[in-house]
Amino acid sequence: MAMIDELSSPGADVVVPVLNEREMLPEFLQRVDALGIPLHLIFVDNGSTDGTLEFLSARPGVTVIVHGENLGYGRSLIDGMRASTADRLIIIDADCEYPPEAIPNLLSELNQHPVVYASRFRNVQEIDMSRLRSSGNRILTSFYNILYRQQLSDLYTGMKGMRREAIEAMQFTRSGFEHVAELAVRLSRRGYTIAEIPVIYRPRQTGRSKMRHFSELMKALYVLIYYRVTPNA
Repeated sequence: MAMIDELSSPGADVVVPVLNEREMLPEFLQRVDALGIPLHLIFVDNGSTDGTLEFLSARPGVTVIVHGENLGYGRSLIDGMRASTADRLIIIDADCEYPPEAIPNLLSELNQHPVVYASRFRNVQEIDMSRLRSSGNRILTSFYNILYRQQLSDLYTGMKGMRREAIEAMQFTRSGFEHVAELAVRLSRRGYTIAEIPVIYRPRQTGRSKMRHFSELMKALYVLIYYRVTPNA
C-alpha cells in the first residue's frame, strides 16, 4: 500500500473508495469542488485498471491510497479511515449515485449527532432500485435494528458521516462489503445512536455495481448474528 501527495487535514476528510471509476471521476470532482467548502479527499484505489489511478495521481490536493489489487470494499474504507485525521469524516462513493451536494447537510448534522447516515429510503415512497436490492437492504436493516436497538431505514447506505471520536481506535476484521454491517455493529456497541438524513439516490448511469447482492446479503446476516452472540469479538 502506498500514498501519493498527502496533505494536512482541513475541517473534514472525505473517504472515497474507487474501483474503475475513471469515467465518473471528473463529474464527481467537479460537483465536490462546486461545494466551496474545505474538504480533504482521500481516494482509495482498489486495483483499478481503467486509468483511475493515473487520473487521480495527476489531481493536486488529494490523497491517493494505492492497493494495487482488489482487497475489498471494506478494506478500502478501513485504510481511508486510518489515513483520516480530521475531526469529521465523510464516506461517499465516486459514482455519483449519492449526491456530493448532500455533504454539507451531513456535516451540519454532525454538529448535533456523532454518527449520521444518508438514507435512500427515509421520506421516500419509491426508489429506482431493483426489488432484490431494496428488499435485501430492508431485511438487513430491520434485523440490525432489532438486534442492536437502532432505528435505521438504510443500513447499507454508501454515504455517511462520523465524528472522529466515534471511530477512534476502532478495530475491524471484515474487508468485504460486510464491513458495512461490522461498522454499524461496532458503533452501536460503543453506545452511539445513528441518526439519518434523507438523500436523493440515482442509480449509476455507467459501469456496473461491484456488489453481488445475494451472497453479500448472506454474509451481512452472518456478521450481524456473529457479533450479537460473540460480545467480545
